[in-house]
Amino acid sequence: MDHTPPTYTPSTPSPSYSTILLPGERTVEQTQRHTSTCHIGSFRRITDNITLVLKDQRPGSIVPAYGRNGLIRGHISLQHADNVTAVQLKLEGVLTIDVSGYSSKTTLIANSFTMWQSDASSSACPLTIPFALIFPTTYQDGGQEYSLPPTFESVDSPASCSYTLTVSLSKPRQLLSFLTQNETLSIPLQYYPRSRPHSPMLPNGLSFMSTVKSSPEEWHQVMCTMNSVPSSGIVPIQCLLFIPSVQVFALTDTIPFHLQLRAPMSSLSAFISHVSSPTGSNSSSGISGATVRVYLSRQMTVKVGDQKNIRKRVLGEGTLRALSSSSEVKPLFRHSSSKDGLDTLDWEGEVQCSREITTPAFCTPQFAVKDSIVLLITPPQPLTSPLLRLHHEHSIRLVTDPWSDRG
Repeated sequence: MDHTPPTYTPSTPSPSYSTILLPGERTVEQTQRHTSTCHIGSFRRITDNITLVLKDQRPGSIVPAYGRNGLIRGHISLQHADNVTAVQLKLEGVLTIDVSGYSSKTTLIANSFTMWQSDASSSACPLTIPFALIFPTTYQDGGQEYSLPPTFESVDSPASCSYTLTVSLSKPRQLLSFLTQNETLSIPLQYYPRSRPHSPMLPNGLSFMSTVKSSPEEWHQVMCTMNSVPSSGIVPIQCLLFIPSVQVFALTDTIPFHLQLRAPMSSLSAFISHVSSPTGSNSSSGISGATVRVYLSRQMTVKVGDQKNIRKRVLGEGTLRALSSSSEVKPLFRHSSSKDGLDTLDWEGEVQCSREITTPAFCTPQFAVKDSIVLLITPPQPLTSPLLRLHHEHSIRLVTDPWSDRG
């Protein structure tokens, strides 16, 4: 049998390729990409004998910061290396819980690296030791793997999350040479994994009324009810809060919203009938005596066994502008069906996080941080009003960066 392979004729060369368009060609679609901003600053911490230098930092940074898969690189410089037997670098992270007399610490990172160690054949310790290591993105707890939480600390929080980088020098003791003493330098690190919304909001300046009919998919409707005293005979008020449908926002985003109260004329009249004087008008509602608030809230939950400790704080207060008359209940618009007999009161506004908030929401088995947009409506003279106070929270997600059409 002949095992000779068949003759092979080389194929013609592939055509040359260029991103430059030829005459008559056009780009159908293009994905623009850009690399992350490269920081060229350095962070230095100096003691009598140890200098720790971290590169790739923002100029003037007080605390070195790293993102997801961040590269921690720099060098260790020693003023004196006499009698040094080992140089170690430790990256540590801990989640601390302190609430109601209960205290615990969960180790997130405990990575130790020997940068130099003496032995029988080694020379003296070098005065400069470069290093590079990757900030991990996950940690193990109870046999399960979880995403590494960001640096977090708040005066009203029952828990905190912190990271440190430590340089440790080992030296023999002067009197007992077989024992060692350590000289250390420790600095805090900030872990700040970035995230962004998966889609954009409508451009600034476009109101709800100008877009709800042409682009209804851009708005998400949050429905709740302002109940009434059963014996009052007053029909409850439907409350519709419209927010951007993406429901994921950057900490720096200004979030537009539209609030509508829908009910028969009698119910809306009961909402404003207790007005005693227009001089007592609440700036957040435009209706005297009533409180209408839309704000961002953060819930911090610590889980200790079967018990949960919950604390909340306001992240940002919304600004509301009344679109309906407060003296005469005249609807700004009706729904497409005019047979429902419902009138409306309307507000538009925006809400944004305060600038001091820099950490997005996250979750661990012991500690969770969740955000929501809250609608709070209190009728005038709540002790005698036939309407009951409404408090409704709708979960949203706050992330570090705004949406971008670039990679």
